[in-house]
Amino acid sequence: MVSQSIAGTLVKKLLAISPSKMKTVKSHSKFFIIGNADEQHPITEEIKSDDIVVRFNIPNPSCSLMADWTFIANGYTQIRHLKIDHQLFKADMQIFFRYSKQDIWFSRYQKIPLHKRIKYCWRFPQWIKKFNLNQYHINTIPCDVYQHCVNILGFRQPSTGLLAIDFILQNYPKHEVLIHNFTNEGWTGHNWDDEKKIMQTWISTKRLKIV
Repeated sequence: MVSQSIAGTLVKKLLAISPSKMKTVKSHSKFFIIGNADEQHPITEEIKSDDIVVRFNIPNPSCSLMADWTFIANGYTQIRHLKIDHQLFKADMQIFFRYSKQDIWFSRYQKIPLHKRIKYCWRFPQWIKKFNLNQYHINTIPCDVYQHCVNILGFRQPSTGLLAIDFILQNYPKHEVLIHNFTNEGWTGHNWDDEKKIMQTWISTKRLKIV
């Protein structure tokens, strides 16, 4: 027989990921996608209760906006070094991982030696548990979004920021999407110049707005 304490813990975990508890996107919701550059000016007053605040990895605390969605780069190297801080995560937040275990195991987006793929399949669930991420509803960026970004970048690895923007533009085309604290700079493996051009095109065609 399951003890009351264990049963209570299980119920809490189930409630934490229940769709009824997650914040839903309304027809009038706007998306505010916050990059990890330092805050230049506050935008708190522009955000309403039904809007969706999107953040990345370990959100830069210079911007105090709490995340409704967080996109996390969970590759083989990242999970060895990324220490997740919940400070700016809402209780009903959703996580969007860059990769699924299957993406890594089958080397869908880049070649990974077999021994690293085996390690990853063991480490990744442990990493989720260590940083208590299973209290949130977990999603993975779809393969078609990843492949679309790879194609428009000339087969270079897209940044997690570009993946998040493309995912939202594709899935919520009637919603206003605004970006804040983006510099198109970071890890040298990304094609930042072309990413900047793509984002400028989205801005000029009014699919995206800087705030």
